[in-house]
Amino acid sequence: LQILRIGLPAGFQGVVFALSNVVIQSSVNIFGNIVVAGNSAAANLEGFVYMAMNAFYQTTLSFVSQNYGAGKQKRINRIVLLGEACVIVTGTLLGNMVVFFGNDLLQIYSNNPEVIAAGMVRLHYISMIYALCGIMDVMVGALRGIGYSIMPMIVSIVGVCVLRLIWLATVFQIPEFHKIETVYLSYPVTWILTSLVYIVFFVWIRIRSARKKSAPSAA
Repeated sequence: LQILRIGLPAGFQGVVFALSNVVIQSSVNIFGNIVVAGNSAAANLEGFVYMAMNAFYQTTLSFVSQNYGAGKQKRINRIVLLGEACVIVTGTLLGNMVVFFGNDLLQIYSNNPEVIAAGMVRLHYISMIYALCGIMDVMVGALRGIGYSIMPMIVSIVGVCVLRLIWLATVFQIPEFHKIETVYLSYPVTWILTSLVYIVFFVWIRIRSARKKSAPSAA
């Protein structure tokens, strides 16, 4: 039951993410084959950066859960801070390297200059600040490590999936903002907002846990 309580929400979150990406892809498709090809090529490059950042999500989850289970609560905050520091450095460094070498890397997928230019647009809007996604994921790992899985699922679905759909249904529909750049902006906006919610919730949990621990001794 404990395995299901942690695993099922994470799996359901992945399903909803996949469905929301279908809607986002449909918005990209509006701009034609060149933009679609450039978007796909850039997304493939970003996948390598994401895998590097995801390693710190997995590490944070493992270390936090180990220390939480062992009752070594004082280590958890330091683990999370180190995980965030590592993912920020990795995401920023690799994300910007992909942008710097973007023209050459995108040629692996296409020799069409227009496709490469379209791919560079996505890289500038997403890959350069991809560390924001890593920050969000590490906080998810920290929360799951201390036994919270349903809350991260709800926040991710609302903060990432639902908010992006609202963004596409509102901001993207404004004539002045009906462009591919607006679609790409939905990513960093939702990463920032969702990360802030995770951080606030994590801090609140840690403060509450510390108060409960000190209550008996104070009595």
